[in-house]
Amino acid sequence: MLLLAAIHNEGSILELFSNNLINWLVLVGLIVWMWNKYMPATLAQRKNGIELALQNALAARQEGEVFLAEQKKKLEQAEKESDKIVAEAKQVAKQMKQELEAQAQKDLADFAVRIDHDIATQRQMAITELRAQAAKAAIALTEKALPGVMNQANSTKLMDQFVNQLDSLN
Repeated sequence: MLLLAAIHNEGSILELFSNNLINWLVLVGLIVWMWNKYMPATLAQRKNGIELALQNALAARQEGEVFLAEQKKKLEQAEKESDKIVAEAKQVAKQMKQELEAQAQKDLADFAVRIDHDIATQRQMAITELRAQAAKAAIALTEKALPGVMNQANSTKLMDQFVNQLDSLN
């Protein structure tokens, strides 16, 4: 009431509290009462919010650690798989190299056989050609030399030898 009367008389709250110790104590008491009434709920709410944020952060950290562990396992598995793939690729390359070398050796051997066969064929053809040429030369020489050498005695002798050779073959 005193407060209301002072407000009506003087018009200023500051003038009312300027020299009066009791009024200051009432004001401090009012502030403490208001503080005790509203601030514990506000502080509790803020505390709960902070605790909830900490719990969420802890849960997120745990999830992150689990995720990191999974990713490390996956990375290790991927490294093992890549090492396995590389080892298999090296093995396949080695096997292909051996197969190619074996095929090259086989092709080389086949080629050598074909060359030897071709050489033998060409040699046989050359021998046959030389024989044919020698036979032609012998016939030509015989045609020139035979009329002078052939007489009745030689002709009879040659015929007898030919008949004897035929008889010995039978």
